[in-house]
Amino acid sequence: MGADGGFGGVLLVPMAPGLGSIPLSLGMGWEDGGEALRAQLQGCPVQAADPGPCDSVKSSLLEWARDWGDAIPLPPFQPINPAPPGATTAPGTMAPLRLWLSILTGLLGTGAQEDLYRKVFVFRNDPSDAYVVLRLRPEQPLLNFTVCLRSYTHLTRPHSLFSYATKAQDNEILLLKPKPGEYRFYVGGKFVTFRTPENRGDWEHVCARWESGTGVAEFWLDGKPWPRKGLQRGYAVGPEAAVLLGQEQDAFGGGFDLYNSFSGELADVYLWDTVLSPDRMRAAFQSLRLPPALLAWSSLSYSIKGDVVVKPRLRAALGA
Repeated sequence: MGADGGFGGVLLVPMAPGLGSIPLSLGMGWEDGGEALRAQLQGCPVQAADPGPCDSVKSSLLEWARDWGDAIPLPPFQPINPAPPGATTAPGTMAPLRLWLSILTGLLGTGAQEDLYRKVFVFRNDPSDAYVVLRLRPEQPLLNFTVCLRSYTHLTRPHSLFSYATKAQDNEILLLKPKPGEYRFYVGGKFVTFRTPENRGDWEHVCARWESGTGVAEFWLDGKPWPRKGLQRGYAVGPEAAVLLGQEQDAFGGGFDLYNSFSGELADVYLWDTVLSPDRMRAAFQSLRLPPALLAWSSLSYSIKGDVVVKPRLRAALGA
């Protein structure tokens, strides 16, 4: 292993027929190596409409990533500077190799998913520049959706809870609490307001659901529905999105205002591409079994940017 945490040498990863090979310099650090791989694969979209050479490439890389972690000997590859005849793999080299291949897997859009049951994201600072990126790749525009989450905070200033932005619209889906006793639910840049009792220093569970066909927007607080309102009838929510917790996006993936940032604890985040039934909305509040979701707290793929930590929940939320 090199001094920077990488390997010495180069691997030639075979590609699909006609595409040659990808040289991976194992002398690079993990971050530099990942960027090199990302550059090599720029011509291969994460999702393609039809199977093709790129899909074969990604499938092969992922298959090798699964196999290399424990396989001895390694699956076939072509080292430029192979070990001398009779040499054995040095102890401890397989763990870094597993790390490297797990990074490759994440770069190809199949990062590990984590069950966060009874855990929370703690946003420690106020105001904060920290946020959590949720990995989401809906294949089609959303004509219906339901979003749910729990929050625990003493903030009295405006703060964003859930921000889904596209390049065309920064407030494609947004749950914002501008002040105590008020929530704003945005779809496609327009919003409706729901006034609620002021929080008394406890967890709040909120769900918002919307359907394009009728333009009906619903808001649920702690398992109870508020009067429905009309919002963006006939609209379609774009699929290529940046989804963030803790910041409101005023540009795709950025444009943050620190004084709209979240400080406190967030948990039980879900997004469905359907309008959940009232029974399912109550089940979400009670942390019961829920249908498969685009984003699910029980199998969340995410990355943390800044001062956010994952910790066990210290006190039970109402209904959970």
